[in-house]
Amino acid sequence: MKAYKQNCYNMCTMYSPRRAENIDFKIEDYLKELYLQTKGENPTFLQNPVSSNLALKINHEISERFHMKFQMDNHLLEESFIASGDDLQIARHLRYLPAFLHTHSFFEILCLVEGSCSHYINGQQQYLSKGDILIMAPGTMHAIHAADDDSLVINILIRSSTFNSAFLNTLTNKTILGDFFQKTLYHNKEHSYLLFHAGNDNSLFQILEYLYREECYDKRYKNAVKNQIAELFFSFLLRNHEKDVFIPNPTGANDDPDFVFLLKYMENNYQDISLKEMADFFHYSERHLIRLIQDYTGASFSKNIQQIRLNHAAALLEKTDLPVSGISSQIGYSNVSHFRKLFTERFSMSPQEYRKFHRER
Repeated sequence: MKAYKQNCYNMCTMYSPRRAENIDFKIEDYLKELYLQTKGENPTFLQNPVSSNLALKINHEISERFHMKFQMDNHLLEESFIASGDDLQIARHLRYLPAFLHTHSFFEILCLVEGSCSHYINGQQQYLSKGDILIMAPGTMHAIHAADDDSLVINILIRSSTFNSAFLNTLTNKTILGDFFQKTLYHNKEHSYLLFHAGNDNSLFQILEYLYREECYDKRYKNAVKNQIAELFFSFLLRNHEKDVFIPNPTGANDDPDFVFLLKYMENNYQDISLKEMADFFHYSERHLIRLIQDYTGASFSKNIQQIRLNHAAALLEKTDLPVSGISSQIGYSNVSHFRKLFTERFSMSPQEYRKFHRER
């Protein structure tokens, strides 16, 4: 079994405790033997680890060979994570481990540093390649399978409150993309994930390595340092790869890999954009564009533009001293009374009340 050049990646895996020796590579040798024996019959995929005979066999064999407890049951892993009191944990996923279906009550971020792997999510198989970062919301049924000596998969397990602080709060500006990320992860039960194609972003994966190294050693303020590095990791991910995110179609219909560009175009041209102009720009029919926006956002084109305008108005009320009439004109509403009505419906307070509330905070 090929060992990684980055020695730190030997030290912490998902299913066994940190160990000084290379026992995890020996376990992977056994898992590879099992994979090669069953390859072609495909019995190792998509099984429930709690009731699976395969899981029992693996647990027993590893106990006999390596004299250690191997936690195949993800419920035990989850209990261990919760009991630790940590806000997040980072671990390497074992190569050749069968693809056992499971869910978590916390967020899981899969980072493919090297090689490739298969990922099963909501009944669909995805092939991930180097640089892919997959963010899955709590309750998402999924399985991971890395059957490649060169694969290096790092998993980040993170509590929802910590994820909100490190990822969603990084989207400080009120944007349609930020709103959509939240909607996808929290309200789309069937397709609650985001897939970023980060490619060869050395700065991003160097931060990930710092995060992993912090996990591997018991030092003072470890939890606080991990939280700060994770926030930096998500900040770089969003800054460098906001445009490189794949968003699944919530309806289960055909995905559109360019949908994030549609959102960005709407965000950048919200003052005077028209449906026809946007359809022409992307070479879509108006009918197709209407359906696509409705499928992904659950709202019409006009409602999305309205939301963008009001979000920009809220930001201007917080950060500037522009009069309400000036803000109304700047975001594309010539009728100030109409703007006040829409704003009050959106934020449950008038523009003046909104400005006062945020200034007092």
